[in-house]
Amino acid sequence: MHLKKLRYSVSVLVCLLGVAVLLASCGSVTQSQTKTTSATPTPTVNTGQQILAASALKLQQATTLHGLFDTTITSPTMSGRVNTEVWTMKPAQNRTLVVQSTAASLAVQGAITVNNGKQLWQYDPQQKVVYTGPVTNTTGSNASGANSASNLPLGLLQIVFTRSDATLLSSSATSNGQAAYEIHVVPQAQTTGNSGGSNATPVAGNLGNLNYDGNIFIDKATQLPLQLNLNLQGIGQVLLNIMKMELNLPIPTSMFTFTVPAGVKVLPLQQANQGGGNGSLTLAQAQQQADFHLLSIPTNLHEYVLQGVDALGAPGNQLYTLNYMYNGQSLTLVEGRPLANVPPASGQQVKVRNTTGTISSINSTTTLAWSEQGVGLRLSGNGLSSVQLLVIANVLA
Repeated sequence: MHLKKLRYSVSVLVCLLGVAVLLASCGSVTQSQTKTTSATPTPTVNTGQQILAASALKLQQATTLHGLFDTTITSPTMSGRVNTEVWTMKPAQNRTLVVQSTAASLAVQGAITVNNGKQLWQYDPQQKVVYTGPVTNTTGSNASGANSASNLPLGLLQIVFTRSDATLLSSSATSNGQAAYEIHVVPQAQTTGNSGGSNATPVAGNLGNLNYDGNIFIDKATQLPLQLNLNLQGIGQVLLNIMKMELNLPIPTSMFTFTVPAGVKVLPLQQANQGGGNGSLTLAQAQQQADFHLLSIPTNLHEYVLQGVDALGAPGNQLYTLNYMYNGQSLTLVEGRPLANVPPASGQQVKVRNTTGTISSINSTTTLAWSEQGVGLRLSGNGLSSVQLLVIANVLA
């Protein structure tokens, strides 16, 4: 569904932080006491992990990156297509340009985010405003406006290539006309501490605790990513085509500075959509930023652990995503005024919190959607039933 009035790209999809290298173990050769035989190799999780690790290593070792990304998002809450061009340079310089956007709710065409490692600029051409300020521990050395469609490509690369369990599906696939490996990816169980660091590769993102399931394609000749096709919990289906990715080419330092156009207002960076150094807000920070009361699971329900809050959109029009863990599974609550009275395209109507909501399912993710007091809400859980979601929704406070 089309979101109204989201103006500025963020964080982020996250973001930017470094890609760490995943180590995979080697395959084994079966032996007998009478003779040694080599079994025909079959796709295993280790094979996929090794291919993913080799690609991650190329990204990690790169000093610069220039890429063209085509991102299509399809979901009940945000849909559209965004083309971006990105330049990054170690240790923490980056520039993102929104070349084309079919929906301002996802990203504003012509929006620019620039970070020279010390100063950050966020330019919104529709609002004719530039948010700028020094890069600090609060803004994050790789901050670039937290979780928008414009930052989603590099954010996904950082998450998928550092935090995934990978299984090789095919060694003879094709993507964008190139011979490719097709690999299935899901998040590593309880993965922590993979946030990169100040000396990490220029590929990065601020997508927080993302839950995903899908396939990626890696070029067999270059070992670079070609396509990601993922179902992102709380976001929807994301198809990322990497139209160009160039590593280690010279990039002029002038690319990482920004001159404010004439007639454009300059505002402090703190007034833009900023989170913590990992792209996530605390609930208190998010509540201070929001212009409505954020519903949340009561803290006395200790089995639900809040991991952080991500914000998407320009000030006054944000969507807030509360990321919870429950018995090892992720649970997200998205809320914001742009979602009000925007029901999913299909689903079963149910009674929730003295109003009518809709239950819908995509793959293994079930979503409960409803609106109250001018705010739309989406409660999603992987592997949770509609009854469980209704119970959780009715205790929100």
